[in-house]
Amino acid sequence: MPHLPSVDLEARPGMAIALRVRLANRMMAAALVRPAVDDWVASDGEILPSAARIEPAYVYLLQGAEVRQTIALRVPLHMKAGTRLTTALRFPGIGEESVPIALTVLEGDDATPQAALERELAVSLPLGDDAPRAGRDEFGAAAEASYSLVAGLAGLDMLPARWLVAELLTAVCQAGEAQAETEAGRALLGRLGRTRFFKNGVVAFASAQAPRWILSGLSATSGLHAAMGGQLGQGQLLHIWERWLLGLADADIEQGGAAPEVRLPDAHLQAFASTLGTQADRWFANLLLGLAVLSPRVGSVLAQIAARAPEAASVPEEGAPPAGADDVLGEDGSLGR
Repeated sequence: MPHLPSVDLEARPGMAIALRVRLANRMMAAALVRPAVDDWVASDGEILPSAARIEPAYVYLLQGAEVRQTIALRVPLHMKAGTRLTTALRFPGIGEESVPIALTVLEGDDATPQAALERELAVSLPLGDDAPRAGRDEFGAAAEASYSLVAGLAGLDMLPARWLVAELLTAVCQAGEAQAETEAGRALLGRLGRTRFFKNGVVAFASAQAPRWILSGLSATSGLHAAMGGQLGQGQLLHIWERWLLGLADADIEQGGAAPEVRLPDAHLQAFASTLGTQADRWFANLLLGLAVLSPRVGSVLAQIAARAPEAASVPEEGAPPAGADDVLGEDGSLGR
């Protein structure tokens, strides 16, 4: 039988319990971990709610990484001394095994304030000995990649979509900013900036406060970044998927052996987003150029819209900002012209 961690406690009725859990990921892939605690089961068969509070509620745990969570419990009131309560700490989606928690109720003392009982608990996931082994032969590399993909897709089912959407929008805008540095990008943005389409888009972005929504969504990345020890870029979900994709090149099943690891420079999405701030015109302009680069279908439509733009009143001097970068919201007159 594999050795499983367990918790054995003694506490008085009404007493608070804090389990300081140190989670370690010894699986072959990153995993979204969302622990759950069962109800208390008394020795006489009575079922009592555990009312467990877990902070943070879930964590994205990279392969080989560690993170801490706190599980707060409270001993049910009016329990007789000597009563034995049991529950279990589970990790849904990761395995069937659980960490048993047992509590012996002590004699109550209403006259003395009860300090919280704290207990450290180290847990390595997955529990038991069913952790996939990372073989380095040609079949082991393929199995590891498949397992990582399955685990990553399962994690996305539980993640708030806002985190990922904010990162994707910022990544597209970052590509658009790079395109704006090219002659073709400046020309396209210059013509789009003179269209009603562009003006309406900026107004929509500003009215919906889309830049603030994106910046707020990226703040979740800061929390993940801190939870993972401040390692550069590792709070980003896109970074995790980039690591999986590039990890396919580590072992070549045709040549055998390990190939040099392929790396990309860190994508500083938050730093880039802070340069745009809440300027709706810059966000919308970069989004258009980014979509034009990444999607030929959208690029074709944007080219058709740009072709219908009225000619500029005067040719801007070299080095002047393109028309699309003007303060659209500060213009006089109707935006529908």
